[in-house]
Amino acid sequence: MLTDGKLKELLRDHFEAERQRDVQWIKDTVAHDCEYEVIGPYYPDDPVKKAKNAEGREAVGKLWETYFSKFSSYEIECDYDQCITVPEQGLIFAQVRITATPAQDFEGFPGGKPFSYQTGALCWFDEGGEMTREKVFGSLGQVLMDLRRMRDFLAEMP
Repeated sequence: MLTDGKLKELLRDHFEAERQRDVQWIKDTVAHDCEYEVIGPYYPDDPVKKAKNAEGREAVGKLWETYFSKFSSYEIECDYDQCITVPEQGLIFAQVRITATPAQDFEGFPGGKPFSYQTGALCWFDEGGEMTREKVFGSLGQVLMDLRRMRDFLAEMP
């Protein structure tokens, strides 16, 4: 069973890979069949249901390549002492502060102007230290992209 300290270490490594914008390192922290879900809003009758999901290591890498192309910087702050762990499930909950700088104008926000927000993530790790699942709540960048999809869906309606 993973310990409280080991879960925090694994999460710190994963977040550091994201902070360093190192897609290969990010992929190295997740299992081959990792499930990665970033929760955002959608219309229930939209067949696209634009929740951002990535299944598998390569899909997680592509998700981050997309984010990194949209944001010229992406900083993650986490107080690991405040994380909640459930070692018997290999689970850790983290609240993080993200400061992201859009590479260009992004959903009404100017390129080059950083914005900050707080979000939370549930992360599961296996005994080998690989993340098997991550569920992120309230990621502003994803919410903004999902709101765009919602507007597009309404425009597509007859």
